[in-house]
Amino acid sequence: MVAKIIKVFPLNSREYTDRNGQKAIFKSKGFIINAGEGNIYAEAVQDTATVIEELNVQEGEAVFIQLQHVARDYKDSNGLTRYSNEVTIRQLLVV
Repeated sequence: MVAKIIKVFPLNSREYTDRNGQKAIFKSKGFIINAGEGNIYAEAVQDTATVIEELNVQEGEAVFIQLQHVARDYKDSNGLTRYSNEVTIRQLLVV
């Protein structure tokens, strides 16, 4: 889809321990985009975040963006099941 970049967040990195007990780095880069029906927060992760960071995308630019939508469930502090939507950027190209 074609979208307009509303806000660009900085590339973030944090260290974590993977399932094998090895230290690794998790990278993410967030954007607020508008594809004509309101604003959406979407995030690129890992290698995709690095590639998009190098594009130097600016607020106000039009982009072609491919998104992945996932509904996640989790338990809150009271043990109730809650849901959230995650929108991940799979590809982004400046138009």
